[in-house]
Amino acid sequence: MSLSHANRGKALEELIIILNQRYRAQGKAVIHKVPTAWLPIRGGTGKIISAKVEEKSTVDFMGRYGAAPIAFDAKHAKDRRIRWDRVEPHQEKFLDDWTKDGDSIGFILVAYDMLQYFVVPWNVWKCGLITWRQGGSASMQIASMAGTTMEVKRQDYLKVVDQIWLSEQKAV
Repeated sequence: MSLSHANRGKALEELIIILNQRYRAQGKAVIHKVPTAWLPIRGGTGKIISAKVEEKSTVDFMGRYGAAPIAFDAKHAKDRRIRWDRVEPHQEKFLDDWTKDGDSIGFILVAYDMLQYFVVPWNVWKCGLITWRQGGSASMQIASMAGTTMEVKRQDYLKVVDQIWLSEQKAV
């Protein structure tokens, strides 16, 4: 079955929504999909004929995990790599602001072909962006993710977030 780029992203978002519902039922976290604001475009009769994005969203998901604010964006990659520029400039600014005090959790959840999932902490993604802008690699390969990110097992991304968050807190 061939999926368009948009449909692959939609499937990933739907999976995350289901996981977030499970986390909420378990009392682990309250995380919601951030809706995109749409502006309806009406024809001469007043009927809505189309719509356009009214304002750029922040990231895909926001909420609370324990006592910590959490925000992340979900990215799907068909190939064995993901480009650093998949995070839009307004999302970069948001995640920079979100994580600057060290008390908030920010990351990119990357899915490769809906078979492998990785949590990429925002500081790791940001480092990749900076390196790319200085002439370095434009993407991160799945093979190189082992040292800087953590693979999600059994579709439990919060377990990975917990491991990363605890290790960062011990380092401080």
